Amino acid sequence: MATTTFKVQGMTCNHCVMRVAKALKSLPGVQDAQVDLQKAQAVVTYDDAKVAPEKLTAAVAEAGYKIG
Repeated sequence: MATTTFKVQGMTCNHCVMRVAKALKSLPGVQDAQVDLQKAQAVVTYDDAKVAPEKLTAAVAEAGYKIG
């Protein structure tokens, strides 16, 4: 298992947090996704044999948020 942390821009409420977490957790290989509104970040634990970090950031972008 690998863990990565990245900044998520554009979240303004708990609904945003749930949307980002749902997008991440829907990916095969993601074990856990903790999204923090105040820190504007996501901490994701995943199987790096099943999903690449690029797929994680793409899922967040598809949900309507920016990485950076």
